[in-house]
Amino acid sequence: MAESSESYYEYEIERIQLRIEFTLGVIIPSIFALMLYSYILFPIFFQWLFVASLIVALLLIFPAKKLHNLHYRCWSRNTVPLRLVTGMIGTIYISVISIFSVSLLSIYEGLAPSEPTTVIILVTMLALLIALIAYHSKNKERFLSMEKRFFQIHPIRIEEIILEFLERSGERFTRYPEKKGLNVSIKNQGLTIRVHPLWNNTSEVIIENIDTKNLDTVIAVKSLLKTKI
Repeated sequence: MAESSESYYEYEIERIQLRIEFTLGVIIPSIFALMLYSYILFPIFFQWLFVASLIVALLLIFPAKKLHNLHYRCWSRNTVPLRLVTGMIGTIYISVISIFSVSLLSIYEGLAPSEPTTVIILVTMLALLIALIAYHSKNKERFLSMEKRFFQIHPIRIEEIILEFLERSGERFTRYPEKKGLNVSIKNQGLTIRVHPLWNNTSEVIIENIDTKNLDTVIAVKSLLKTKI
């Protein structure tokens, strides 16, 4: 029963992340594109589209809140950074095409292709697009090797539980200094565990594992933390 519940929560997390990604990467930039075209061709619709973009952006608060709560229910792949980057790539890509297309249609000062401001905006957005694509490609496998979960337990207590387990099991680990939270790495095994404080004495635990030989340790840490919920 518990496993089926966790599978459902994982499915919900994936579904909500896809919804947020689609909104950021398609819906919002599409409204922005329509705003640009309406400014030139149909000015009467510009303010309504602007209001629509604000409403869509504000509505993202609800799935984001639900996503946050679901992270207390189960472990999940740490794909949120990848989803956000993908959404930003879509936003920039559609925005660049829209700005360029509208600038070709425009007769207003400041929007013509020859205007320095327009060129600077386009070049900056293209450079950002390239940087985001490179970041996504470089870090995709790393983020997919991470699992995270939120706990309603004080981060110091989480740290004590993890460190006691590692010492008791005889694991050789290195603790790296951080301003807040815990960052320990199992030597020569490609396993890293991080604990980050959230608010109201809650914690985020991220387990990054790049080697299958660490699965027993990962399962043991998860099980141990589950008993403390």
